[in-house]
Amino acid sequence: MTSETISLREKKKAKTKLALLEGCLERIGEGTFRSVLVEDICQHAEVSKVTFFKFFPQKEDLLIYFMSIWQAECYVELSNSSKRGLAAVRYIFAKVTEDGKKYPGIMLSLISFLSEQKMHPWIPTLSEAELYLLFPHEANRVEIAKVSLHDIFKQSVMEAREDGDLSPRISDEEAVILLFSMFYGAYLSAHLFRASDFMAFYEMHLKSLLK
Repeated sequence: MTSETISLREKKKAKTKLALLEGCLERIGEGTFRSVLVEDICQHAEVSKVTFFKFFPQKEDLLIYFMSIWQAECYVELSNSSKRGLAAVRYIFAKVTEDGKKYPGIMLSLISFLSEQKMHPWIPTLSEAELYLLFPHEANRVEIAKVSLHDIFKQSVMEAREDGDLSPRISDEEAVILLFSMFYGAYLSAHLFRASDFMAFYEMHLKSLLK
């Protein structure tokens, strides 16, 4: 899919959605998602509240949209690297840690929202226009839209098993579930313990998977 085959209307919609997310991220800082006003987000993107709710029927949908883009970035970055198995897992956890420094409130808000809704995040498929704007130099953007964090974890677990790094006491399915528990839980635990080194918490939890 090239830029020429995407309509101007679709590009404009994608730019608006990305601008709304950017406005949210700029305002959340170290605060909470609840404290961010839709009016302020709209002001940043220069759109009306009516337009906002056309894209995001509830404000919390921005959190899911953030996660959708985050996992796509993660997949692209790993695909363009030589990391596999546990090295890929550590890369993912390091990315959470680094992005947490830039937007301290976003991950905690996402965890809180998912907990309140008692749900695993439903990740919407990014549009062709969104994928083009986010990854203009990637040739296979269709593949990016298909991959979820579950797929990335599953592939990493299979590779770690092949490399002989995983404990034989843990099945591949259990390992994937544990990685999700670490993804959210270790981050929350590090915050609750007021730790400065979030990655150390991830490494501590990873020991449960090692051979």
